[in-house]
Amino acid sequence: MDTLKKLFVGLTLLLVNTSAFAECANYGCTNVYVEKLYVNASGVVYVGTSGDERLMTCDAVSDVYSTFRSTDAGGDMIFSTLLAAQLSNKKVFVRTVESSNECKIAYVTLDKQ
Repeated sequence: MDTLKKLFVGLTLLLVNTSAFAECANYGCTNVYVEKLYVNASGVVYVGTSGDERLMTCDAVSDVYSTFRSTDAGGDMIFSTLLAAQLSNKKVFVRTVESSNECKIAYVTLDKQ
């Protein structure tokens, strides 16, 4: 019985740990909330997430923001997806270009949650 209890506790912790996973790595940020969208007059969009952008191999602006330009190919769709995620309080995956200046966003994904 004691072994069964340990197995149950272990599986419970694994499930809680997996569902709470939100982190940035060299390629981008996984399972994060969009906390800030900042657009300047030049069309640069700064994206702040609940992850730690300093863990990426690119140069996050102020150690906080990934970026893209509204004029980039697909830039309007990336912005729409990020805005929808922020408004609906959904988590996203933000893929950045490794070793890019200002952590250029390559694409984002928004899954049904």
